Amino acid sequence: MQRGYKIISRNYYGGKYGEIDIIAQKESLIVFVEVKSRSNDHFGGGIYSIGNSKKKHLRKAAEHFLSKNDNYNNKSFTFRFDLIIVQKGEVLQVEDILR
Repeated sequence: MQRGYKIISRNYYGGKYGEIDIIAQKESLIVFVEVKSRSNDHFGGGIYSIGNSKKKHLRKAAEHFLSKNDNYNNKSFTFRFDLIIVQKGEVLQVEDILR
């Protein structure tokens, strides 16, 4: 919200594909956000917690959201998937984790 985003949904349940932690909007951009919290960077930290399976589930959960919310499912919007990592009191946003 500090960066100008409006929160559309938190903990959106996308059916069998799981949950999207945050769905936000900034002008014509809709961002689907996965949030990972880590107490340390063992195993590479939060960035390595998003494997191919999780990416697939995020896409499908986003499709579920768009199928239920026609007002966002049109060509006037652009979509992006981001990762927010909370670790050691710091917040890091990694934009566009799915291409």
